[in-house]
Amino acid sequence: MKCPQCGHWNRDSLPRCFKCGTELIHTAENKQASWQESMRQVKQQKVYIRMDDMGNATSDTDAREELAREMNKLQERKERGKAHQQSLREEGIRQGMAPSGRTVENFTSRGSFYSQAQEAHYVDMNGETAEGDLRPGATQVKSTMYHFDYLDHQDLPPLQEEQYTQQRNRRSSRVLPPKSVHIIRRTALSRIARILALFLLLASTLFALYRFVYKPYVLDKQHPPLQELAEISPSIFDDSPAHTIKIPGNEGDVIYIKELRKSYTVTGGYALVEVADHTWYEDVDITDQMQVIATLTPYLKTSAGEQVPLEQISYEVDVPMSPLTIISPDTLRDEVSTAIYTIKFQVEKNSTVLINGEDFSDLVNTQDGLISYNANVLPIGDNVFTITAQCQHYRPHTETVIIHRAVQDIPLDLSTTLSNRWLSQTMEIKATTLPGATITIESDHVNLDTSSLAATGAFSFEAVFTRIGTNTITIKASYPGKETTVVHYDVYYLPESKVYTAKAWPLNTAWDYSDLLSNISLRVSNSQIYECIGTITQIISDSPQLAIIEMGTEESSRTALLENQSTDTWVIGQRYRVYADVYGLYNGMPRLVGRYTYAPLN
Repeated sequence: MKCPQCGHWNRDSLPRCFKCGTELIHTAENKQASWQESMRQVKQQKVYIRMDDMGNATSDTDAREELAREMNKLQERKERGKAHQQSLREEGIRQGMAPSGRTVENFTSRGSFYSQAQEAHYVDMNGETAEGDLRPGATQVKSTMYHFDYLDHQDLPPLQEEQYTQQRNRRSSRVLPPKSVHIIRRTALSRIARILALFLLLASTLFALYRFVYKPYVLDKQHPPLQELAEISPSIFDDSPAHTIKIPGNEGDVIYIKELRKSYTVTGGYALVEVADHTWYEDVDITDQMQVIATLTPYLKTSAGEQVPLEQISYEVDVPMSPLTIISPDTLRDEVSTAIYTIKFQVEKNSTVLINGEDFSDLVNTQDGLISYNANVLPIGDNVFTITAQCQHYRPHTETVIIHRAVQDIPLDLSTTLSNRWLSQTMEIKATTLPGATITIESDHVNLDTSSLAATGAFSFEAVFTRIGTNTITIKASYPGKETTVVHYDVYYLPESKVYTAKAWPLNTAWDYSDLLSNISLRVSNSQIYECIGTITQIISDSPQLAIIEMGTEESSRTALLENQSTDTWVIGQRYRVYADVYGLYNGMPRLVGRYTYAPLN
C-alpha cells in the first residue's frame, strides 16, 4: 500500500506507514492492487535524486527499496510453497492412509513448517492480529523465521514500536525443541540390542532342545550306542583269562584306546581288541572284591591327526580265585587219634601261603606247588587250620580244615613217624599212654610188647592188614577211676604193583563178567583183584574220579564202575588197562577200585 503522505510503499498488514508513521487507509482500490503490480512500480523507481546542504543534486539508490524487493520475493516463495503443500496433501489423500507398525517411527519437530505456522501471527480482514493455523480468511502470513532487527524502530510511532517489541520478545522467549537425532540413535541401538538378545535366547533354546531332547530321544534311538554295537566275549590272552572286544567302524579307520595306550585298525568292519582281565585289577587291592568294571575309552583318529572321542565301552570282569586244592584230608573235616596229621594241598607256583596266619611260602616251589604240612593235633576236639593262598592276578583263596581229636581222660598218643600208606601186609605201631594203664588192641595184630608200659607207658605191636585199601587200627587204654580212651588209626594198604597185578583175574570174557556178578559178595570179602581192559565212556565224578568202562562190544556189553585210586587221570574215549579190586555193586553192574593204570596191550 502506498503512503499518501510520503509515497512510500508499505505492506498491507501495517496499520501505519513504515517510513513516516502516517495512518494508512485501506480502501477497496488499494486492497485490490496485487503485489505483482507493486513490483512493477518498484522496479521503475530505481534511482533517487537527493539534494545536499550545498544545493547540489545527487542520484542514489535507496537500500530500503532493495529490502522491499527481497521481501516481495519471499512472499512469492511462500505462495509457491503453500501451493506445493496443498498438492502434496491432495496426493496423500488419493494414495490412502500411510502404513504404521513397529517399524514406523513418527517424530515431530517444533521447528517444522506446520509448527511454525501454528505460532505465526496473522492479520484478519479487520486489520487485527490473530494467532493459530493458516486460515483461508487470513490475508497474509507473517513468519517468525525472520527477524527485523535492521529496522530503526526508534523512528516508529509509539504504537508500532510497542507492537514490534512484543513480537520480538515473543520470538526471543520461544524455546526451541531439543534435537531428536540423538533420541533416534539411542532408540535404534536399544531396538537392535533387544532384537539381538531375543535372537540369542531363541538360538540357545533351540540348541538346548536339540542337545537334551531331540538328540537323546530321537537320534540315539536311530543310532544305538557303541556299548550295544560292540561285541564282547571271554577269551584267553597270554595264558590268562581275557576278553575280546570287537568295536565296529569303517574299513581302515584307526581306533585308539586310552586305557591301553594302543591303536587298532578296523579290518572286516571291526577293530579287534584283546585285553587280559588282570589289566583292570593288578594294581588294585582285591582282597574281597569279586568283580571289577572294565572301561574302554576309544578315540577315532582322523587323517588330520585329530582324535575324536567315541562312546565308552564297559563290561564286568570276574576276579578269579587263586588255585588251592586240598588233597588230604579228602573232606574238610576229619577225625584222628594221633598227635600229628599231615595236611596236603596244591597251589600255584610263586603263591603266597599262610597257615593260621604263619607264612609257609618257602615250601611252595619245592614240589611244584605241592605242600605237605604236619599239623599238631591236640586232644581238645576240633583243631582248626586256616589255609590262605594268593598268586599274582588272582584274589585270595581261603580254605578251613578241621581235624577232630577226641578229648582224652587217659592220654594215648601214637608215634609221629607213622605213615598212613603202606606196601607190606604188616606194619609196626609204637605208642605211649599213662604208665600203669591197660592196653587192648581190637584190630588184627601180632607181637604185642607191653614191657615198658608200667614204667614209661610205652608199648608196641605189629598191625596186620587183611584187605587192600584202608585198614583201621583200633587201640583202647583204660585206668581205674578214669574214662577209657579209644584211638582209631587208618592205614591205606596197597601192595607193590608186581605183587598186586600178579593176583589179578581176567575180566575180558562174558563168562568172567557173569561169574563176578553171580559171586559178588564172596569176591568183595576176599578183595578179589581183576584186570579190566576197555574204554572210558562216561565220567560220573571228579573227586574221587568215578568212570564207566566198557569192556565188551556193541553186541555184548560189559560195563563196570571204576573208582580211580591210581596216580593217573582217566579221559573219556581213551582205552586203558586197569587193575582193580572188587568193592560192590552199582546200578546192576560191578563196582571196583582201580589201583594201577596202564596202557592197553593192543
